[in-house]
Amino acid sequence: MRRLTVIFLCLSLISPIFAALLKDDQLLSVTGSGFVPVAPDTANVRLAVEVSRKTAQEAQNENAEIMSKVMSAIEKQGIAKDKIQTSAFNIYPEMKYEPNQPPKLVGYRCSNQVNATIEDLAKISRVIDAGISAGANQVQGVQFQKKDDSEARKQALELAVKEAQGKAQAVAAAAGLKLKEIKSVIEGGAMVPPPSPNEFLAMRAQGGAETPISPGLLEIRASVTINYKVE
Repeated sequence: MRRLTVIFLCLSLISPIFAALLKDDQLLSVTGSGFVPVAPDTANVRLAVEVSRKTAQEAQNENAEIMSKVMSAIEKQGIAKDKIQTSAFNIYPEMKYEPNQPPKLVGYRCSNQVNATIEDLAKISRVIDAGISAGANQVQGVQFQKKDDSEARKQALELAVKEAQGKAQAVAAAAGLKLKEIKSVIEGGAMVPPPSPNEFLAMRAQGGAETPISPGLLEIRASVTINYKVE
């Protein structure tokens, strides 16, 4: 009996402490997001040349000749050599498939893609048009960037924190809770979502109008998660 009494006594002392700990550990977790629009100051234009010939060597030779002209045309628009970079190069067989027949090799396709970094956005259209005129038969896309977006990232994080705080106050009021203190703040990061590449569905005809390009605005995004102690 004495042993059993001691056990009950211990439990009676521990239970209030345990309950208090549980109460203190009640948390309210909220997430906030912030968005800041910025004007881009840099563009990456991706042009490509694809050639199909009977042999891999023929495809490679012709592709190299055309791509040299394309890169030269880009340079003539005032784009420095170190701003023009090969981003993809492939040679692969082209097969013909017919019912109940083994695949038949019909030739080789050579693809060469170059990326031009343009810091004067007024030159984008001229670079694209010059590349196409020189022999590029694919425009893989145009992506806009901001070289220094550090200030916009800070602003986005500040907005994210404010939104999270507002959410916490609203939820606590609706649920009859009292916000006590911030337990932790977790930064989700600030980023520029990759813009959707501007795909060109058709190449302009030789001598046609200049390709219209509109940079628009980029959106710097940030998110934070704040955990509050509540009672």
